[in-house]
Amino acid sequence: MGQAKRKQSAIQVFIAKYPDCFFCGGRRRSTTREHMPPKSLFDSSHRPDKLVMPACSECNRETSTADLTAAIISRWDYFSSEQSNRDHRRLTAQVRVQAPELIEEWAKLADADEEEKERARQHLRNYGVPVPSDAGVATIGPITISQLNLFAHKVALALHFEHRKHPLPAAGRVCAYWKTKEDFAPSGIPAELLRLLPDYGTLIQGRWNESETFEYRHAINAQEGLFGCLARLRRGLFVVGFTVIDPGGLPPDDDGDWFGPLDPSDLLALPRFRRKL
Repeated sequence: MGQAKRKQSAIQVFIAKYPDCFFCGGRRRSTTREHMPPKSLFDSSHRPDKLVMPACSECNRETSTADLTAAIISRWDYFSSEQSNRDHRRLTAQVRVQAPELIEEWAKLADADEEEKERARQHLRNYGVPVPSDAGVATIGPITISQLNLFAHKVALALHFEHRKHPLPAAGRVCAYWKTKEDFAPSGIPAELLRLLPDYGTLIQGRWNESETFEYRHAINAQEGLFGCLARLRRGLFVVGFTVIDPGGLPPDDDGDWFGPLDPSDLLALPRFRRKL
């Protein structure tokens, strides 16, 4: 049997074992394996074949822009490697075709005068981020925020599946948000969050360890059906997420931050997804 046939056979076995899509909570049957984090996050899109989830073609397709957005923004580092810069250029070219509105949003400061750009650089320095005097600046606006919120939602549901071995049910709820390195620069990751999520995970295959690119902390309260995670993606992006199988014990959600498994397009249409937590 050739390599392609073996791969297809492995996918079919995986789908048969996990027939429900991890993202939409089994609204649709899975048709493929989804990598989370996506291959685009890694240098040259090369990653161990671990952390895979059953997904329907619709959820796979409709979250592809969110994956690209996270892969690019996680590389926004003023001291990136040449490989990271090459990948950034390649992924940006892909976004330019797939979602040109994102490129337009990021480039809003490109035509600003030097004084305005320097104010943006100084803002980052005030947060403890070392910024070269000639560094470029980019805008994270509502379109980008929506895609990153969708990506955070996806990470939480994916890691829930990885550690519970079943998708979050339709009656369950998920709350997820993202932070950049600038958000944590002043005082670091909150200590109480690290204490809450003591267990460690990353991608390892033999001697191949991708902890520099992706690592996470997590915890499960099986009795109450709770799961939590904190993931770091490269040096620029963090995701915090929580899931609960039975939301009956949740306090009133006045801000509307908890959602059941929904289609990606439905999530992007929600006003909550246009703002950053």
